[in-house]
Amino acid sequence: MFHRVRAIALNTFRESSRDRILLAVALFSLVMIAFSVFIGSISLEQDKKIIEDFGLAFIFLLEVFVAVFVGSNLMYKEIERKTFFLIIPKPVSRSEIILGKFLGLGLTNLFVTICSSVVFFLLVILKTHASGDVPYLLFAIALGYVETLIITLISLLFSGLTSPLLSALYTTTLFLIGHSSSMLVSIIQAQHSVVTQYVLYFFYYVFPNFEKYNIRNEAIYGVYPPRADVGLSLLYAVLYGVSLFIVARAIFERRQY
Repeated sequence: MFHRVRAIALNTFRESSRDRILLAVALFSLVMIAFSVFIGSISLEQDKKIIEDFGLAFIFLLEVFVAVFVGSNLMYKEIERKTFFLIIPKPVSRSEIILGKFLGLGLTNLFVTICSSVVFFLLVILKTHASGDVPYLLFAIALGYVETLIITLISLLFSGLTSPLLSALYTTTLFLIGHSSSMLVSIIQAQHSVVTQYVLYFFYYVFPNFEKYNIRNEAIYGVYPPRADVGLSLLYAVLYGVSLFIVARAIFERRQY
């Protein structure tokens, strides 16, 4: 099983890393990180904060783009090119295919994250001389990467069910909902009907809560989140990811290709 999953993962990594859209967006993000240096240079004693804020935001948006738009095309491409039909008859389970695709895209996202982070940290050190901020910023990038792994699973789930456009739309919608959990809690607390509250709480726990991984503001000011919160966030990512994988496997097992 390990060798089959590894082969699918490496093939996915090679395929997705050659995607022209991915390369264009990566280049654009690096340019935007450099642009943040210019914005910081014309600000009034806020260059350090602006450079770090812009840099973290662009790295995270690049990770999300890879997870959503590249992930939404993965399974669809296999079906459209008929290569999926060559894999299914072989002694490879659909669970291994999903896992291999997930690991391959996760590896692609990790590669892009590392490359953009290296450029970002060089800019931070050379421009602001704030080398002491690097551990905090690195921690924020790492948690953002964990979030994009969940998004990758969501995009893969939709990728095998519908077109890339709808898959990206559904995944983006869940991404936005996942960052609006506090708003949903406020809506729940404002309800007077107990039944309505329970229904909304159901959706609150079913939809992902991505705000757990957003510590970019804290990182800029050199603050680590509590270890207990980080541990619970990582546990949440594992449990939610496993749940998504089980749902995706069940859907793919029932679908006829």
